[in-house]
Amino acid sequence: MLQTYEAIYNGQQFHWLNQIPPKPEKEVHVVLVMDVEKTIIKSKPNIHEVLQRTRGAWGKGKTLDEIDAEINAMRSEWEQKWD
Repeated sequence: MLQTYEAIYNGQQFHWLNQIPPKPEKEVHVVLVMDVEKTIIKSKPNIHEVLQRTRGAWGKGKTLDEIDAEINAMRSEWEQKWD
């Protein structure tokens, strides 16, 4: 039969929150379930690396400045006011 006991674990010992488990007469199998918050830090991509990887999509032999100019021209078309 499984029993559940809640505790806070600080890396060295348990601090029981409610009922303390009875002292076992023999070894017992214990499963520890931890509620761990994961912090994922997304790094911002380097725009020049991104553009370098997409360079072939914009035609051969273009510089990053030329590609930037094309993107800016497209962006200005998308952002124009439509009547």
